[in-house]
Amino acid sequence: MTAQAEGCPTRKEIEDRIKQLAEQVARWDEAYYQRGKRMVDDGVHDQAQARLAHWRHCMGQPAPAITLDGGEQRHAIAQTGLNKLPDQTAVKRWLKTLPPGPLWVQPKVDGVALTLVYDAGQLIAATSRGDGLTGQDWLGSVSGIRDIPVQLAGEAPTRVVVQGELYLKRDDHVQRRDGSAGARSDVAGLMQRHVLDNEAGAQIGFFAWALPDGAETLTERNRQLAAWGFMNPQRWSQPVSTIDDVAHWRRYWYRHALPFASDGVVVKRDVQPPGRSWRNTPPAESVAWKYPAAATLAEVQDVEFRIGRTGRITPVLELSPVTLDDRTIRRVSAGSLAHWQSMDIRPGDEVMISLAGLTIPRLDEVVIRNEKRVVLDVPDPKAFNALSCLELTPGCRSQFLARLTHLSSRHGLDMRGIGEGTWKRLIDAEMMTSLLDWRDLDGATLRSLNGVGDVRARRWRAAFDRAGQQPLQRLLMALEPAHARFYASQPKVVFRSVDSLNHIVFMRSLRDDGWQQVPGLNSKDAATLAAFWQDETMQALLTKWISEEGVDAGSG
Repeated sequence: MTAQAEGCPTRKEIEDRIKQLAEQVARWDEAYYQRGKRMVDDGVHDQAQARLAHWRHCMGQPAPAITLDGGEQRHAIAQTGLNKLPDQTAVKRWLKTLPPGPLWVQPKVDGVALTLVYDAGQLIAATSRGDGLTGQDWLGSVSGIRDIPVQLAGEAPTRVVVQGELYLKRDDHVQRRDGSAGARSDVAGLMQRHVLDNEAGAQIGFFAWALPDGAETLTERNRQLAAWGFMNPQRWSQPVSTIDDVAHWRRYWYRHALPFASDGVVVKRDVQPPGRSWRNTPPAESVAWKYPAAATLAEVQDVEFRIGRTGRITPVLELSPVTLDDRTIRRVSAGSLAHWQSMDIRPGDEVMISLAGLTIPRLDEVVIRNEKRVVLDVPDPKAFNALSCLELTPGCRSQFLARLTHLSSRHGLDMRGIGEGTWKRLIDAEMMTSLLDWRDLDGATLRSLNGVGDVRARRWRAAFDRAGQQPLQRLLMALEPAHARFYASQPKVVFRSVDSLNHIVFMRSLRDDGWQQVPGLNSKDAATLAAFWQDETMQALLTKWISEEGVDAGSG
């Protein structure tokens, strides 16, 4: 098989990275399975494993055999696993493939899968999932878990196989609020003790989700499990028939309290096949639909350096699209330039991102580094400040655009309907090289832009006209917010009675010492305003503004 298969990156893109990803996943697995230590968020760990399996498939590489410390034994009946569908559309498509019949949805318990075997009602074997065919012998540890009956209650067949999930008990766990909280790795760590004391055994619960050789329907199997002494699975099973039903319970269990961490929902047909037909591959009768990821692994495609109005440089990572809280995320801020430099993030790196306050994408850490360090054109922070890029000169597009966007915002001249997209079009058409060039754009010029008709041109021109009629003080506060604090500290009547020219003459007359002596103005704002009024380009802009009001600014 070649890397050109559908959905695969090219061989060149992954051949140097697959070994690195495999080594990272192996380090996580060793810590997780052998020491019970979680080195990375469970969801990110799962995504890395899935990506590695996909890359191996693309490269035609077989999956490596799983080796386990301790006693290894075969499952009495294979653990099948589940296909994890990515979104509502995929679940809806799967529902259409099913024959008529009842369906159930359950919370997908976030824990460690286990197979139990009973002989004449007595527990004789407990096997961790492993690769679905073989796993570790966990009978010694399982015998200390109160929620797993050592002897089945009531009558039972000679041989009973139960599959389910070991989980860490939680009080009022809300998945959306609490996340996985390391529940899965905590269980794995406890199971590594081989013999659990009473306290540890009381912390672990068991959710029985399969009785492979039970009755034909899931409902009857759940009733039998409850009768034998297991936590009643039917309590957590809801009937569904449409994708809206499934989506409802997914939302409900994601936002409401459960006694365990849950990473999604499982949808099952009521009629289940007999255990003799089970294989260690996902069945067609059941699927999982994961909850919105709390954190995810994302590949960095590029790094964009955005320069803000004040000259602050913010690196923004362009990502291969990922989903968080059912939203597609394509970029995330790296914070400050210094923070990005300390993390040294380059294209090809894999980063973990999460949502801050459940809304804003947040960069958490670099998980896997691309061994090929891509050279980037990093802006020099010394070249940008609060007075740089007042005109569109080479290297100034980002800051110049940020200045225009602020100028048209409600904190500036409030040009309604004019935003960053508008300014980008005008800059690309070479109509904007100075912050006040918009005052000279007539309707015919605006209509010459591709896609701008009469209506839009009139709206833009009207917004420009309204902005051009704003008082000088509003412009000054838009160009430098420190003016707002200056005006707030002074008697307003002083400025109402002077025209624009006299106002500018007065402001220009203040030098560094004069600004520092203004009552109510702190030293930082005084220095900022002193620099503002001494900048020649800024003075040329102000001269243009008042000259178009019919006032000769003179030299001041």
